[in-house]
Amino acid sequence: MNSLIYNDDDDDLNYYDENLDQTENKITLLSRQLKTYLNYRESTILAICRDFENHPVISKSHIVQKLEKELIMLYLEYTGFLEKYIGPKENIKMKVLILAKKTLSFPNSPEARAFNRFLKSKIRLWELFHILSGLEIHMRPQLLKQVIQMLTKFCIVENKINVIIPDFFQQLKFNYQQLEREYDQLLLTKKNEQNKSKNKKKKVMIRE
Repeated sequence: MNSLIYNDDDDDLNYYDENLDQTENKITLLSRQLKTYLNYRESTILAICRDFENHPVISKSHIVQKLEKELIMLYLEYTGFLEKYIGPKENIKMKVLILAKKTLSFPNSPEARAFNRFLKSKIRLWELFHILSGLEIHMRPQLLKQVIQMLTKFCIVENKINVIIPDFFQQLKFNYQQLEREYDQLLLTKKNEQNKSKNKKKKVMIRE
């Protein structure tokens, strides 16, 4: 059975390759995606536990800012392609396969160039998600939450178009959704505790 393949080692993207060692690629993909998720889970815990009143210097803030800029730019390009070429009620998997076949038949067409940019953007976005997960992103809680939301949407699409391990991305999507809910809940709890602490201090000062 033919499968849709994205190869980031070459400029030319191979759409169908029956000779690919899918087992090895599957293990590599699973390992990297799991590591990325665990990194963001750790960052979420660190973001919740850090002291909001102190603002320590982020050692790699310039790198985070640079990656954030590229991430947002590519994400807008990625979502823009989906909105333009794949309707909300269309079968994403079927549409992507059709676009892949058209790209093979008419590689110089505007649609083919847009599809190639879409695939390259997707590959680079996964890389950026992984790189950011290993940096001090917990010091940027708004960016952390934004990235988790992006990853949730990414997993929704990947679950529909990935023919090798769609169930994995379905579970990964659930994990990121749960992580976002936990983050919001824990953050709210911490803010409530801080407000209670401030109110107690005010009462003590008034009594004195």
